[in-house]
Amino acid sequence: MNKKGQGLVEALIALGAAVIIISAITIAVIMAVSNSDFSKDQNLATGYAQQGIQVIQQKSQLDWETLQASASAAVWCLPQGATDFYPASLGPSPCDVNISGGFVRQVNFTKNSSNCNNTGTQVEVTVAWTDGKCSADTSSSNYYCHQVKLDTCVADINRTQ
Repeated sequence: MNKKGQGLVEALIALGAAVIIISAITIAVIMAVSNSDFSKDQNLATGYAQQGIQVIQQKSQLDWETLQASASAAVWCLPQGATDFYPASLGPSPCDVNISGGFVRQVNFTKNSSNCNNTGTQVEVTVAWTDGKCSADTSSSNYYCHQVKLDTCVADINRTQ
């Protein structure tokens, strides 16, 4: 009679161990997929920020005066595929989602920046996005909790000394 009870206990222990192992494997797979999604989004955001820098650099070469006039405002939005930017509205993220996949790209200018030898304009392009790790409240300042920032300096290439 003891052998029957002992076999049942052994079966329960084996079943419990199997559940623990399967749970650990499941958690590892879920974390790997989450990390993979984050890396993919971060790479996309970096590419969108680089595109934004290129748009601003081209604009600085073609129309320096307009770029400098625009640089007086703090934040600008730069939608996907655009060759020009527009003023941002107010809110936790001044620009609405303007790139497919839920990304927001905005541009900040700093005239005569010390980072640009006090002669050029510093351009900072920020691409932000949200996922399940961010606040679900769209009015929260932490709604877009991930971001990539790239900056560069632009100057008037036609300026005479």
